[in-house]
This record gives sequence, C-alpha cells and structure tokens, in this order.
Amino acid sequence: MSSRTSTFPDEEVSREMKMVLFDLGDTLEHNDELLPGAVKTLESIAKMRDPDGAPVVLSLGSDFEMPTQSSDLPHIREKYYAILRKLGIDRFFQPLASKVTLSSEVGVFKPAAAFFEAVVAKTAADMRFADVLFVSENRIHVDTARRLGMHALSVCPPDGTGGDMASLAELIPHVQAHIHPPTARAAAAIVRGHPRPAQVTDACERAGGSWVRLKDVLVIEGDRTVLETIAPTGSIRDDISPTHLRLVTQNGRLFQQDKPDVPVLVDLGRYLVVTDDTEHEDLEGHLPCYSVAKIPWNTVVVDTRVPEVGRRRTPDLDVQKSVNAVSRREFELDLRTLVSFTTRYSTSPDFVAAADWAGDVLDSLGYRVRTQTITVAGKPSRNVIADRTGASPAPRDVVIVSAHLDSINIAGGPHAPAPGADDNASGCAGILTLARALAETTVSQDLRFILFGGEEQGLFGSNQYVASLSSLDRARVRAVLNMDMIATTNTVEPTVLLEGAALSQQVIDGLSKAAHTYTALAVETSLNPFNSDHVPFINHGIPAVLTIEGADSSNKNIHSPDDTLDTIDANLATEILRMNAAFIAEATSSP
Repeated sequence: MSSRTSTFPDEEVSREMKMVLFDLGDTLEHNDELLPGAVKTLESIAKMRDPDGAPVVLSLGSDFEMPTQSSDLPHIREKYYAILRKLGIDRFFQPLASKVTLSSEVGVFKPAAAFFEAVVAKTAADMRFADVLFVSENRIHVDTARRLGMHALSVCPPDGTGGDMASLAELIPHVQAHIHPPTARAAAAIVRGHPRPAQVTDACERAGGSWVRLKDVLVIEGDRTVLETIAPTGSIRDDISPTHLRLVTQNGRLFQQDKPDVPVLVDLGRYLVVTDDTEHEDLEGHLPCYSVAKIPWNTVVVDTRVPEVGRRRTPDLDVQKSVNAVSRREFELDLRTLVSFTTRYSTSPDFVAAADWAGDVLDSLGYRVRTQTITVAGKPSRNVIADRTGASPAPRDVVIVSAHLDSINIAGGPHAPAPGADDNASGCAGILTLARALAETTVSQDLRFILFGGEEQGLFGSNQYVASLSSLDRARVRAVLNMDMIATTNTVEPTVLLEGAALSQQVIDGLSKAAHTYTALAVETSLNPFNSDHVPFINHGIPAVLTIEGADSSNKNIHSPDDTLDTIDANLATEILRMNAAFIAEATSSP
C-alpha cells in the first residue's frame, strides 16, 4: 500500500451568504416548457433576505454540450442562455456569466465534485458548500451533493415517481429554513449494532440530520433535541463536536502508530472515525500510509455483503476448473522467492532482480512479456506487463489483473531490509498463481497481468501506465482487479474487502457472487477508494476494484522489517485467489 499521506483540512470560517443552486432539465423545465410553479418559486426566493438583509444567490448548474475545442465555448454558452430567455427565467440568474455554470466550461458532468466546486467558486468564491442548497430531480446528484456537505433536496421528476418534494412550491419553506437556520446545539451519536439501520438513517434525514455507516456502526449528527428522538439511550455523545469528526482510511495501523493521541471513536481497522478534540492540533503525517478526510455524510463507507437467501449459484464447470487450478503450494513457493530479495524498493537493484525473475516466470507460462520504464521521484524503475490474446475477433475487451511489486521499510530507508511479505509479495505471488491457473484456459477476451513499481512512493507505476493508454485502450478495459495485501487474517472468519467506486459496482457484484459461489469467504464492500493501484484507473473512468484482506483489524507489521512469512495465512490468500480466478474466467469468456 502507498505511503502517501493527507491532512485534516482547516476549519472553515462561517459566512452569511446563502445560495440556492438549481438544476434546469426536469427540475425547472421539461421538453422546453417550465414545470408548474417554477416562476412563482423563483420569484419567492428572489424576494427573500437573510437576517442581515442580504438577498439569496440564485444560480444554475447544468450538464450541457461538451466543446471539441475552447473556441466552441462562447457559442455553447449563448445556446444555453437562449434557452433561459425562451423560458423567461434568465432574469432570475443575472449576471448569467457568473450565475450559470455549465459542464461545457468545467470539463466534467454532475455529480463530479469538481463540477460543484466550480459552481461555488464561480458564483461566490468565499462561499462554503454548507451555504448551498442544491435542488434537482436527480437523486444521485442530490446524494452526492449531500456527501460534499451541501444541503440538497430532490424534487419529484416529471414521471411522477420519488422525490423529497412533490412539487417546486414545497421548496419555499426549505429555503426559508436554509437562510434562517434555527439556533441549536449540534451533537453526535454513535449507534452500534442497530437491527434496522435503514430505519435510523431515514429518520435522521427526515429530521434534518446526517449519518454515515461503517458496517453495523452508525455515526449520526444533528440538533441534540432531534438526536434524542432518533438515537438509542446512551449513544449520544455530548463530548463530541460533529465539526471535528474525520474519516481515516489507513494501511495497517500506521495512522494510529503515527498519531496515538488522536481519539478513535469507531475502529474497523482500515477505517476509523476519529475526533480532533484540540481543533488546532497538527495532524499532518509525513511517511505513514493513511488519508484523513471530512466525514462523507449520508453514505455507507464499508458494508457486509451476504449471499441472497435461496440464490446461491451452481458453479459453472469450466469456471470451476480455473478455480481448482489455483495452487496454494505454488503461491507459497513464489511468495518465499519474493521475500528472499533483501528489499524490493522501487529504485534498488533487488527490485530489478525481482522484476526480471517475475517476468521470466510469466514468459515461461506463454505470456507475452514486456517492461514499461517509469520514473519514481526522478529515478528509473519499471512495470512488468504480461499479455495473452483472446480467441474472439477484434476488437476485444481486456481484463487487467495487477499488484505492486515494490516493498518499503519506512524507518530504515531504501537500503534496509523490506521483506514485504503481505505488502505486497502476497499480491505479486497471487499474480503468478493466477497466471499459472489460467495459462491453459481458453479466453475470448484479452487478459493482462501487471506488476507495478513505485506504488509505495505514490502510485507512480500505475499512474504512468494509465496515462500512457490511449482513449481507445481505456475504453477496452472491462475490469481491473488489483491485489494488495491478501494474506494476513484480521477477522474472525476468512474475509475479503472489495473496494472500488460507483463505476466499479458491476465488478464488485461479480466478485461478490464469485466469492459466494466458489469460496467460503465473507465479503466486505466499500465505495471509498483509497491509495492503491486501483485508484488511478478509477480516476480515469475505468472500473477497478481492490481485493484486500478483510478490514476489521489490521496488519501492524507492514512497511517494516517485521512483514515476514510468519505473518502469512496462505489459506486466506488461496481463497481470495480462487474468487479472483472465478471472476477472471467468467469475465474473459463472456462476449
């Protein structure tokens, strides 16, 4: 896992200016006609004043035509402004140049965070997300806005189904509450093991509070009097300020080892909820591998995936052959060879030797092997890439299976022993094991194995690999399976964590089904992608998933000379590899 770090963001200064941000299509208009109540609602909001007498800022943020070149922008803007004039609502968003933001200008569509950031920066540079009320018929956009810290409401779409509000007219009291928030004492509650968590989250949202769930633990924030009606007795914490809560995603226990005095409220190993009680304490790290972020309210950070009752699949005989070909013995032999290199630091001679050895193994299995030269902090390193061509006619999709080859000893430096048995000789040995298991299997689509360099210094290998792909090559990628730390048991039962993003959901679902069909693994899932080699793919719109050992505890020995073979559970690794083999066999054989 990468050794990059993040910091707590500075607390923001409260400001009085408030904004109501509208979507246009199917929110204010449909098929070039205004929806009922649109003008009256806009007129009412335009007349509102905050306690200091300042007007509410009305703005529009719309997905619109993407330019092929920058000179297209003026024409695209004018085309959109003409729609507003035809609808007769351009007067509410003057000046249009600052009150209207289009995806054409930003380069991304909603619900990307960069789009919302651009809207706020363009409309009122000193405004916070918390000062924005976003209104749209698109529930996904609304949910994303809430996670970013905005107030957001969904209006019933023209098809008449769903929505927080049945009509635009219902928006008026919500805007009044937005610009005249009641004085209330904020509080937080930590609810553990509630039998019906959805019941709590729904009640929380209806009452104007926010929540985040980590498996069976709910963290709720809101008015103290509201929490008393939602949270069980004893779960409300008067000693916690919701503004000080942070989500930590860590590798091993490196955040806690680096910051032992930071109070931990929720501990799920890889995921922590902590509180910065001192408010001004410097929590910046320099070497350990962790990230610290604001709580992503109204979302599930990590969940447990259980098989559907009565829906356990019958194994496919051809897929089962690939699963059965996964060899624990070969995995252990390859792991032992990888750990025998003194270090696999990305720019060391031992890394080159390990890369050469792994390339020779893949070549002997019949894969076409090449190396990609990369730079790591200005020094040369490499990726090892092994291909197998599918039997279907071109154009074919490609399934990529990856792991990082490098290891690191943070305290000892580049030349110190860094066996990296779990992080990440386990993933590399897994690559070779899967390559053997699938070497004789007929594949319709292309199959590619990659061993990345430079992961521990900041995802250098994977970033440079993805950047080197053409748009056509990126479009061919059906799925990316990244293996990083698959062989240390941190849970009561053998468990795999499948970590990706929303665009990875189909891959997560496929892996989960493979686990429940071909293995005895318990499955955890997360749409909170963190600092490993799946992230650059996700950042470029490619569905990628990290398969990693379960998260309830953590391997405390990584990034040190203590990450050795005696920490390895080969049975867990073999089960994760069996799951991956099943998914790859299905993904490469289907049209």
